[in-house]
Amino acid sequence: MSTVAPNSDTARSSDWAFKQLFKLESKCRSPTPALQVEAIGEFPKLLDQFPFPTLVSSAFLKLGDLFRSSPNSLRYHIAQVFGASQQHLAQITQTEELLKRILVVLYSNDPIARVLALRLIGNASLIFAKFPEAQHSILLRYQSSHPLEIVAAVQTTESMLSYSPEFLEVVWETVLSKADDPDVLDSVRVQLIRSLQHAAPNLMLSTLLYSHCQHWACDTDSTNIIRCAAMDTWKAIIQRHNEL
Repeated sequence: MSTVAPNSDTARSSDWAFKQLFKLESKCRSPTPALQVEAIGEFPKLLDQFPFPTLVSSAFLKLGDLFRSSPNSLRYHIAQVFGASQQHLAQITQTEELLKRILVVLYSNDPIARVLALRLIGNASLIFAKFPEAQHSILLRYQSSHPLEIVAAVQTTESMLSYSPEFLEVVWETVLSKADDPDVLDSVRVQLIRSLQHAAPNLMLSTLLYSHCQHWACDTDSTNIIRCAAMDTWKAIIQRHNEL
């Protein structure tokens, strides 16, 4: 099915757009997985063509419903749509309702489903970053024993901090604890250490960070990439303060 409207004013009305949305929703619930994936992939095109707030909100809420009820194979594609349509996220008028649908999956017993929910929240950090429910849910994921979930939590934290630097105060102790843990993969520790650059606007956290960066850079047990991450992080903090 093509979501390209016929070339007429009437066809480009919101009525036509909503008809296309309902067709996509119906196709998403097809028993044929290939058709479902195809329909999910059509959402960004429809939103680009008709970026009406009412249509955008309805489309993302429908995607949220699908994400909540779909298997992980489809959840992956839905999370991708959130990344591909980030420019439309700010028009969503029922953000809290959408978040509730995603958090149902994030609190499920399936670690892969939780990873996909974290990916989606990261892709939609623009609208979710300031919600305490989202922040607390991500913080809980650091307690997971599943390595993919830890990686996803770290990446989502980095995305959230880009839109809500205050979130660092919520995850500060947890991030430092994981960054200090030698049992955590160096690649993950590096991401955690670099994420601490968001402490720059906070003088108290910046001061605390100095001692940690000094420890990571000078500790004989630290690997080269950990030392480099610590030095880069501290240089970024100093540069930010010099600019101020």
